[in-house]
Amino acid sequence: MQIAIVNRPLEEPHCGDQAGCWERDGKVVLCIIDGLGHGKGAEQAALAALDFLERHHREPLLELFATCNVALHDTQGVAMGIAVADPAAGTLTYAGIGNMRAMVVGQETTRLFSHYGIVGADYRTLKTEAVPLSPGDLVIMYTDGIEELIDLSGYDEALRADVGRLAETIAADWRRETDDEAVLVFRNGENGE
Repeated sequence: MQIAIVNRPLEEPHCGDQAGCWERDGKVVLCIIDGLGHGKGAEQAALAALDFLERHHREPLLELFATCNVALHDTQGVAMGIAVADPAAGTLTYAGIGNMRAMVVGQETTRLFSHYGIVGADYRTLKTEAVPLSPGDLVIMYTDGIEELIDLSGYDEALRADVGRLAETIAADWRRETDDEAVLVFRNGENGE
């Protein structure tokens, strides 16, 4: 499995944008979290969500959002995107609430949709979206501390091959200077490699 996570605060030392990754039953669970606002309260909300997902990531996606929503009621709340990569089935299933950005980059680029709302302060609608995922495809997830529409077409193949360098480059090239940021880059390997 190839994965890289970069996150940077708007103001030290607290970063309200976090990301995580877990393996379960041959699948890979990826998440990106943006605590509302920035500073200590945003960081506390994001870390509470990350801790919750660490303990509950085996739940089905819609149930995971619903239970996390209840668990975060005493926080500022978060925007959150979760993707489940299933290399054996060749699919990626995604659900998101708030200003989350997610895309699959392979032969074509597929952008995934997030719904309005706040995890921890309720949301009205949430649906999952399943898209094809081939060996070698990149899954890129990022918070609104990064410009909404990033373009990788100018990046050479060597940069795109190194997920760590790619995550760092996206974070540097597309950063908005007004918010915390987090970028997660995952390269799908055959059988989770």
